[in-house]
Amino acid sequence: MDNYIGKHLLVDCYGCRPSSIDSSPDLLAAMIDAAEKIGMTLKENFCHESEDEVIIAAYGDKSHICVHAYPQLCYAAVDIYSFDADLKPTRAMVMLRNYFHPEKIRATSVKRGNINPDMKPNIHSKSTTMHKFKNTGHQMSAAGKKVASYIVHRNEKRGGLGPE
Repeated sequence: MDNYIGKHLLVDCYGCRPSSIDSSPDLLAAMIDAAEKIGMTLKENFCHESEDEVIIAAYGDKSHICVHAYPQLCYAAVDIYSFDADLKPTRAMVMLRNYFHPEKIRATSVKRGNINPDMKPNIHSKSTTMHKFKNTGHQMSAAGKKVASYIVHRNEKRGGLGPE
């Protein structure tokens, strides 16, 4: 049984309403509202605004929400992470989706932190080191034979005149 305790949700929002993603104070307010609705207690936030990009990040205990918004492209990339089994990042995604009004979204969910005590690395080995060494030697030998054959063939065409 897998014991994943972390959730990481990556959401691409295409065709967003530009007015909803061009202001860092408005984006921050939407993010804080979404975080509160899912029970995420935020400790800090970060805002960066440039000519073509707005970045908002809010951090909490074992969690964060981050939005990279590009108003001229009508695109926003949302990253919601929680290492708390009780938080549901998809609820925050729904709220932010309602705020951005994108024409299309693509969401990717990743399970993080498999804390299974019986978890062992899954190793598949199809060849031993010695087998690889022998294969390399065989490949070099075959390549050498091809080069020698080419040189002999080229010299035969030239009538055995020697080097060029």
